[in-house]
Amino acid sequence: MAMAGSSHVVDSSLEQELNKMAEQLKQFLDKNGKEKDPGKSASIFHQMGVLYNKFSKQDDSITKKLSLIRSAALFNAAVTRQPGNQQFKQSLKDFCSDLLKTAGAKILDADLLKIAQEVKEMVKEMRKKTNESLQQVNNIPYDVTIDEQKELEAEKITNIKTIQAQITENYKNMMKFVSNECEKIMGNSPSKYSITGMGSLARCEITPYSDFEHIILLQEGGQEKDNYPQVLEYFRWFSVIFQTIIINLQETIIPSVAIPSFKHVTKPGEKEFFDAFTKRGISFDGLMLHACKLPLGRMERTKKKPWTTELIKPVNEMLTYLDKDEDLKNGYRISDVLMNTCQVYGDEQIYQQFSEGVRNVLQSDQPSHHERLMQQLNEDLTNFDAFNCLNALFADSKCNIKRLVYRTSTLFISALGRLNSIDDGSSFAIIDQLNNNNIIDDETAHLLSYAIAVSCQVRLKVYMEKESQDDYVGEEQLYDVFANKVFTNLMDTVGERSMVDYFAIAYNLQNVLKSIDDLSNLKFNITLTPRDKFRMLRMLQLHDRIISEWESHSQEQPPNTSSQDELWMRYHVARAYCIMHKYKDSLLMLEWLEERDIEHHWLKGRRMREKACCLYNLDRFQEALQFIRRVKSEVSHLNLSDSDKYSLCSELAHIAARCQYALKEYQLAIDQFMVASIYYAHLDQRDEPRKEINRATCFYHIGLCLYKLGDYDAAINEAEKSLQHHEQNNGSVNEKCDCYTLLGGCHLEKHDFYEALKYFHTELGLRLQFVPNEKQVSDEKIKFTRSNIQICQDNCHWKRYFR
Repeated sequence: MAMAGSSHVVDSSLEQELNKMAEQLKQFLDKNGKEKDPGKSASIFHQMGVLYNKFSKQDDSITKKLSLIRSAALFNAAVTRQPGNQQFKQSLKDFCSDLLKTAGAKILDADLLKIAQEVKEMVKEMRKKTNESLQQVNNIPYDVTIDEQKELEAEKITNIKTIQAQITENYKNMMKFVSNECEKIMGNSPSKYSITGMGSLARCEITPYSDFEHIILLQEGGQEKDNYPQVLEYFRWFSVIFQTIIINLQETIIPSVAIPSFKHVTKPGEKEFFDAFTKRGISFDGLMLHACKLPLGRMERTKKKPWTTELIKPVNEMLTYLDKDEDLKNGYRISDVLMNTCQVYGDEQIYQQFSEGVRNVLQSDQPSHHERLMQQLNEDLTNFDAFNCLNALFADSKCNIKRLVYRTSTLFISALGRLNSIDDGSSFAIIDQLNNNNIIDDETAHLLSYAIAVSCQVRLKVYMEKESQDDYVGEEQLYDVFANKVFTNLMDTVGERSMVDYFAIAYNLQNVLKSIDDLSNLKFNITLTPRDKFRMLRMLQLHDRIISEWESHSQEQPPNTSSQDELWMRYHVARAYCIMHKYKDSLLMLEWLEERDIEHHWLKGRRMREKACCLYNLDRFQEALQFIRRVKSEVSHLNLSDSDKYSLCSELAHIAARCQYALKEYQLAIDQFMVASIYYAHLDQRDEPRKEINRATCFYHIGLCLYKLGDYDAAINEAEKSLQHHEQNNGSVNEKCDCYTLLGGCHLEKHDFYEALKYFHTELGLRLQFVPNEKQVSDEKIKFTRSNIQICQDNCHWKRYFR
């Protein structure tokens, strides 16, 4: 059902003024769309707030409410950027007063800013207590016995459960307070109702910086009464006032209110405005078309999605969303978010009626319901594959902990709950119920609960440390890909051991769900083997730990040369030696593996790749080339997926090319780099996140070979192609600088000294940004670049002298 008055007629002159303001804002933004000086952009936000307030004077119901919400966000943005500006403060205060008149509130002199201040104090206390509680949760060290480890894990589960329960209770109390204030302001409710929470609040996994996702359930039968339109308008204005109070906490980022002007003035290739100044915290779910999990719902239509969705409804009307799917994909399925709810404020009986309806749907044996659950599960298994999510970090300097750590487990526990008709939203409660129903055993219940505890702890710690709902850990840009600290930063949150075990558990859980066709009568158990842990140690780049764990494992258990698990572990050890430049140790382990019967063809292929790599790094170039030629026929007979075969062939071709370059066989090296590039191009991005970076490296080395052959124009083309790929695919600064070195060198050889000087200056400027001051004098690449700059300057001087 669309909101009343859904015709969207607006004043075009106001729209033009808003677009003009958005255009002016661009001069204060950097290349990433972030404010260079928030104090200067404050006046623009203030003016836009005034314009949106004018929009709200129009008759259209949707425009009025949207404009007021946007105006509230913009006025608050101006105040936070210039807290001493009295004009901005007065505008916000006047706006709040005008809003109450427009809404037809009963108490027109209610102070929305004072109410927000009271909520701020509650939030401050909640965050303080959460921080204190988190400090008491210790990381689990490696040097403990198995019994001690289990005891420490159980303690962590209990502590995190307690912390999450406290946050949930505090959060609900705040929202009850705001709801009660809104009801007093608007006057007695014309209908019984329930403010019903969704998302992480319903799962008891909310943080002190989370959005408030919620709906308003109305008393059943009210839609048949004459005053139903007035009832809806009451709760729509109730919701606008509620959102304004939350916005007045000043933790709502501007993009969340989806201001059209910012999109309209953004040209292709430009980054849209992003509010990096506001500390993102407690707010309502955004107005972006893929969000809108709030009572007012999706209020704006687009050509591709010409519908609106309102989440203020009587119980039975809201329950119809559980079976609808066709027009409700706003980036999520409403049926999914409505499956997990909790009572926050209002009539408990109305909420119980809705919960009973949801329970009936969960317990129904309708094929369509089961099919939708399975479809969603399969989509999540693809999109949140734990192995692929970890693998993607090899190509990125930052990671999203919500996507990487939280959703790779909680999504699947939630799915198991729905598939087994468990209506308790808490992941911990679902696991307990699965255990009580004998679907999983005690050990599996412990492991899954531990994984959830770790995922919640990671998210809480990152948010609390940043004092913001910022999911990213890591760096903006890497100087050198080998200095990637994203894994270190990730493990700093809860410790190495917990991160390794988390991913091992999540990986096993997902594999169980992928391998079983019929989940209607699912029973399963998972255990963690040494092989599981070695795999995750490798994925998390804990190479030292792999070797020490292998030494401990070898002492505790006699080697079993026929065990496939041991062959896998030995491969991980060989790989660790190689990464740590212990190539002789790695080669010994690989040659031991070569004599064994390896069943898994992927492992056979990786063993070949690692051996070729070791031979190259030991400067045994001819031997490496002979080995690669010998195993080519073996590779073609391996039972691998196309992607795995392309990956193996690309890496072998790349190693062969490096060997031929070292032997000064430049034309042969070019041919092999081209072969490697073609194979990289065929790879799926999920299987090889660095595919384009690897192609860029091939182009660079082709250019380097051409430089050695004296074909400088062709070398320039390859270097430019490499640089473009690095720019487009987040290549490291060092890799880009190498391209600038090659470009400068080519122009230097052509005696185009001014052009060469430009590239060398660009390279030097980039290197100086990332190399510490005390190391700049001794850095070989910086010394080489400065030498090249001097040569260019000397030649430019003589060219000017003789001109």
